[in-house]
Amino acid sequence: MNEQEWKLKIPEMIMRYRQMEKAGLGLLLQEVKWQYADMAVGGDGGSLGFIPNDEEWLSAAKPPSCREHNYPLYPDHFFQEVCDLMSWPR
Repeated sequence: MNEQEWKLKIPEMIMRYRQMEKAGLGLLLQEVKWQYADMAVGGDGGSLGFIPNDEEWLSAAKPPSCREHNYPLYPDHFFQEVCDLMSWPR
């Protein structure tokens, strides 16, 4: 994923998380905030907690991380920008 591609995703994520806030999904957002803060400093966002039911992961011995599964080519800077725009700690 090149810089232009991930930069275009930032407004999309901001809108999604703002909608979640308005819908009262703060508890779910707590996990997202933690994951983004972790990935903003080079972490993997923690274990996904399950093995996804798709070909890429079916033979996996353990669940992938949040980053491996959901954001495999996203740079740390993407998560830093989302955290900053959402006023989330990182």
